[in-house]
Amino acid sequence: MSEKISANAIQAESWAGEMGEKWLAHLDRFEGMIAPVGEALLAKAAVRPGDQVIDIGCGGGASSLALAARVAPDGMVTGLDISPILIAEAQRRARARGIQTAQFVVGDAGRVRIPGDGFDVLFSRFGVMFFEDPYAAFANMHGFLKPDGRAVFACWAPPAENAWVRDLMAIAAEFVELPKPEPRAPGPFAFAEPDYVRDILEKAGFNNIRIEPWRGPQMIGGKGATPEEAADFVMDVLFLGEALEDQPDTVKAAARARAVALFQAARTAEGVSLPCMVWFVSADA
Repeated sequence: MSEKISANAIQAESWAGEMGEKWLAHLDRFEGMIAPVGEALLAKAAVRPGDQVIDIGCGGGASSLALAARVAPDGMVTGLDISPILIAEAQRRARARGIQTAQFVVGDAGRVRIPGDGFDVLFSRFGVMFFEDPYAAFANMHGFLKPDGRAVFACWAPPAENAWVRDLMAIAAEFVELPKPEPRAPGPFAFAEPDYVRDILEKAGFNNIRIEPWRGPQMIGGKGATPEEAADFVMDVLFLGEALEDQPDTVKAAARARAVALFQAARTAEGVSLPCMVWFVSADA
């Protein structure tokens, strides 16, 4: 696999090594990009003091620590991620902030067994779309919950509804022929089809399934990034750079210039903002 992040197939195991390293190296920019979605999902989850919460694909721990503040003083958040280096960073952040209501575990949510009496809430901010067998994975995660527990997670709607993908891939297509995406392949857009998500959850034992669209800003390169910084980010570590990886420097420079122009038009007081669409999925155990 390339060192850059593909818009297509990414399996969960990739996060244990190369993907986790790439995410950690650019942690602030990645987290800044999805911060608006995360804040809205936290409000949707409406966790309460005393709740026991498991955060699937917690990464560097930003969502887990935000949840930890909401379940304090008597609740606990368990952040679960397949990447040891991201879990180490999450633990470091928790210690640095003196947070006692968050703990972190390295493991594959599709296979791991979690001891204890179960969780009130299963939460995930873009952490559930990478399983090779999502049916088996969600059946396993259903077992994390108490009988009256619930799941709340975010996953990406189709690329056509997400300008940060659609417009960047259009730039790439000006220079190279792009492979046809494989629907439902493990990766960011594996859950783009609501009926597919509903089928997975139903077969895993969930009920009262609700899938709602959320639309908002995607801050390219994180809050405060200039168009040039955002362009460097998508060329260095996102799929625009990957699509042009084997092209000469002149092509890469031309694509970067096109990205800068796109981002100049999308510049706001807070940074480069492109519209995105996300599915907010909730279900009862």
